[in-house]
Amino acid sequence: MNPAEKIWWMKLGISLAVACLTLVIQTSFNLGGIPSLMVGVIAYLGLSDVLSSVMGVDRSRGLKIGVGVYFFTWLTVWIFLYTLLHLSG
Repeated sequence: MNPAEKIWWMKLGISLAVACLTLVIQTSFNLGGIPSLMVGVIAYLGLSDVLSSVMGVDRSRGLKIGVGVYFFTWLTVWIFLYTLLHLSG
């Protein structure tokens, strides 16, 4: 597996963890949607920088790899978990 594929799969997996983290931060601190959205965006930017450095990929290329899968997965899981939390509570 080449570095780009590793970055893509890592961003997919980490997006699930960031969705849970976003939900915990949002409910613990009673934040609205925009500050919670910023948590995911900042996590993506930091994650892309770290993964690019570790995998030896150019930063701009590392930022572009997996952008769709990260944001689609993160938003979908975050919204799903938030909805489940509020339907059960």
